Amino acid sequence: MSKETPVIEVTPVTEEVATTVEEVLKSVDWRRFNKLCTSLGSELNDQQWRFLKAAFLERAVSSYSNNLLVYVGDDKNGCDFIIPSLNNATVEMKFTAEALFNPKKAVPKEKCKAITLLNSKGTNTHQNLPESYAQHLLIVEARGAAFITKDKLMQYVVSNGDSLTAVVPTAELTFVFHPADLLQSVLLTEETGLQIKSKFLSVIDDIINSV
Repeated sequence: MSKETPVIEVTPVTEEVATTVEEVLKSVDWRRFNKLCTSLGSELNDQQWRFLKAAFLERAVSSYSNNLLVYVGDDKNGCDFIIPSLNNATVEMKFTAEALFNPKKAVPKEKCKAITLLNSKGTNTHQNLPESYAQHLLIVEARGAAFITKDKLMQYVVSNGDSLTAVVPTAELTFVFHPADLLQSVLLTEETGLQIKSKFLSVIDDIINSV
């Protein structure tokens, strides 16, 4: 008698799962992330360095989560993290300066800054998020972070020809990090600079000269 092939079930995105996702995202060491952002300053804000900055900050969030968030952004488009403890629930992260809070204020804006969800450089064919897009969007800035489920997010998506963007009312977001979570000493931390560009270019020069 042959054995039946087991069926692997994927947990749907329910409010219960979302609450657990909230706990995972709250477990990130956001104070350390804030310190990293302050040290980084405007170092990678030039157009040609923005992709590196995004990957750098996404990897930092993964590292500061005690590996509860596993970084997969190098391999997947529209998904930066999976959460193995939640049947590989998926999360896309978007870092945008002052996306949620005005400078020196602890009350969220009425609406977040416009977030670019997908940018296809002129080849976009979607009117809304594709099925492959992550189940949760995590909006991050240096002083705050909040997430929204894909189902809620879709009602705010706007197609702009070559990209999909969204401006989300902050009342729809679940906050996992506020300015109030930061110590005053952290808030006053000065930009120190990480010299990432010079280190990165030095590595490139070494590779070029090794051939």
